[in-house]
Amino acid sequence: MKTKTNVKTAIAAVAIAVTALSVSVSCSGSSSKKLIKKGLYNCSERLQTAGKRMDKGNYTNAIRILDEIKFQCGGSPVMDSVYYYTAISYFRDKQYDDARAEFEALYAEFPRSHFVEEAHFRVAHICYMRSRPFFRDQTETKDAIRLFNDYLDLYPGGVYADSAKILNSSALNKLAEKEFNNALFYRKQRQHNAALVYYRAVVSEYPESKFAPEATVGMAEMLVTLQRTREAAEAVGGLDSTTALDDKLRARIEAVRQKIGAPAVEKGNG
Repeated sequence: MKTKTNVKTAIAAVAIAVTALSVSVSCSGSSSKKLIKKGLYNCSERLQTAGKRMDKGNYTNAIRILDEIKFQCGGSPVMDSVYYYTAISYFRDKQYDDARAEFEALYAEFPRSHFVEEAHFRVAHICYMRSRPFFRDQTETKDAIRLFNDYLDLYPGGVYADSAKILNSSALNKLAEKEFNNALFYRKQRQHNAALVYYRAVVSEYPESKFAPEATVGMAEMLVTLQRTREAAEAVGGLDSTTALDDKLRARIEAVRQKIGAPAVEKGNG
């Protein structure tokens, strides 16, 4: 009986505490609005203070001030800057998930802000930075490519267009490298058909990657091994004018051509 009474007392105390907290928060919000109307809370000045904290590398303190501004200054003209500063603070502090969330909120809530272009680029950049090495899962890499392409579609001549193209190319090379190394693995296992599949994937899906020329040669070599000489000739046929070929690769191409022989290719074409 005494235990039940104690439980009831505890529940009642918690209820009173929660009610008091709700009233306190409500009053605090109301009081904050009154302070803003009276000019006692200056949103722009607080934003400048947050900026100074950022300049000093004190991102935790800057974020605390920025969160305070969000609470106090809803509807203020500086709010897009608040979201931008918050996102940049998280980004510089390497809290990438939070940074991405703030950048996405920025271009969702303030589509006309002059920070929107950078926000789109930064979200793609964060995905790229979070992507894993080529031998691991490439979900983030694929997301980065999609987001870089979205940015370039929206801002083909944008401030970050060159950076987006470079990073996008790097991401594509990572995907190509994964397929290329799969080809090498199966080639070492003498599983020529499987190796051919992955070489073809590099050539067809990532033709602009740095792995495409060697993948083309590897594909031709597998076709020769599989006695598919006509296809091998077609594979190396378009590589003469490729400037990315080094001497070793040219030697491998010549070896393929010697194995298939010009007369055999002409007979197969007829």
